[in-house]
Amino acid sequence: MSVTLRGVNLGYMGLDKSLLANRPENVGKVYECPAIAYIIETPDGRILWETGLSARCSDEWMAEWQEVVDLEAVTPEACLEARLKEMGLGPDDFRYVVQGHLHTDHAGGLRLFEDAGVEIVVHEDEYAHVMSMESDGDFFAHVDWAFLGDKKPTVVSDGGTELARDVQLIHLPGHTPGQMAMQLQLENTGTVLLTSDALYHHENYVEPGGEPQIYWDIDKWRTSLGTLGKVARDNDAWLFPGHDETGIQHFDGRKELKAIRFEQGHAYA
Repeated sequence: MSVTLRGVNLGYMGLDKSLLANRPENVGKVYECPAIAYIIETPDGRILWETGLSARCSDEWMAEWQEVVDLEAVTPEACLEARLKEMGLGPDDFRYVVQGHLHTDHAGGLRLFEDAGVEIVVHEDEYAHVMSMESDGDFFAHVDWAFLGDKKPTVVSDGGTELARDVQLIHLPGHTPGQMAMQLQLENTGTVLLTSDALYHHENYVEPGGEPQIYWDIDKWRTSLGTLGKVARDNDAWLFPGHDETGIQHFDGRKELKAIRFEQGHAYA
């Protein structure tokens, strides 16, 4: 059995595009920002990469967050539990749930796995950061991950961590302390990098690039983007950004934009 990858669209938030890529033409431009998860089938078990928004996000998010992010189009039908049911899957059908980071638009569905027989994986710096928080803030919401205080996750450290055959985790801090990317090796598609918000949008990466306005440490984010680019160039990789349906394909020293397919039933192999 080879590794396969399926994209799962988990609804759209409305926000000013310059928050993700601060270019002059993006200021004041409303962007329908996708929340995204990925399902990876491997010989070592099924993996879920990130969990999107909570079906109750409009009730749970701080008012100040909802002043900049419009959640009107985020319905329960678009969120993780309903989308998995459409595919005939439930929480116990996964071996691993990996969180690239724990912001509420990426970890809103994580609580679905509180009582499941699944291994939840986060970076040790991300876990330490959220466990030290006394209140919600900076797009971290306790309701998403508070149960990890009792149900301890598997924490990974710096350096490349092999989660399963042809599945590697890479620490890329900057967006948050424990931001990670996942590197996959697919038989036909080649190398794919699931970036979470180490790369929000393809406009962070093309020239002239635009940097995000939401980050923990912008200097570390820039360094991590450079690391991500090197991995992509060295492996002729296809980059899948955290909030974009367009990726960046590297090949033979060049790169080009390439649409990512999310329709149900499609898998990259």
